[in-house]
Amino acid sequence: MTQDCSLTLSIADENKSSENKRFPKGIHVTETDAKSGSGIEEIPHPKAEQKGKNSVNKDKIRDESPWSYLMIHNKLIETFKKQVETYNHQHPDVPHKCFVHYTYKYKQKDNGKGVIKKQQPTISGLVFLQGEVKELQTFLQTNYPHYHLVNDCSTGQPASISHKMMQPFMQVVSAHPENVTFLRDPFIKFAKDHVKLRVLTGLFKGMEGYIVRVDRDRQLIMELGGYAVAIRGIHKEDFAVVEP
Repeated sequence: MTQDCSLTLSIADENKSSENKRFPKGIHVTETDAKSGSGIEEIPHPKAEQKGKNSVNKDKIRDESPWSYLMIHNKLIETFKKQVETYNHQHPDVPHKCFVHYTYKYKQKDNGKGVIKKQQPTISGLVFLQGEVKELQTFLQTNYPHYHLVNDCSTGQPASISHKMMQPFMQVVSAHPENVTFLRDPFIKFAKDHVKLRVLTGLFKGMEGYIVRVDRDRQLIMELGGYAVAIRGIHKEDFAVVEP
């Protein structure tokens, strides 16, 4: 799958000027969340003086690093993941976590008796890597010169996804992959006349996006590095309005 840069827009930009936005019906929205950050707890930057504590602090800060992504041949994903894992073991000071979103596909057996369950990447060739953009570019140039980070359509620069956004997404994918769908439609289609909300409770806590009815079901539409992603199963959660 390729990224259609001519259509992808920022959700925040699309929702900036309208004053007649609709609140979704049937969900609990609390007061405007103007000053708070993401629902994911932030890890502060401690000013520890002891060497041991400094080492722990660096690990925590690295765990909060943003994510970028690249597109590689679908058949090479598993090999690439193993190679990155080996690299991380050899370079524990500068590891790069790797994440791929998988979907189960079912195919009827040739004899017609039963089905075969097969796991494969949801979007062919899509691989997420954690690290600052410059670090990842250096890593790829050194080890995989034929691979490059994908640009964010709105900025023209390599996409950078905050860990606060990526973490709840990965949690949902791990627990309920069937609730996550990558959409082809542009953000402008989903953001128009809707209010940006932050999930305050449950497994989806920390996610931000728009509640939109898709296929007769209210879903949270969020942005992930230029992709529009729909999350199902959010009806019973609490929300707060996110100020622009």
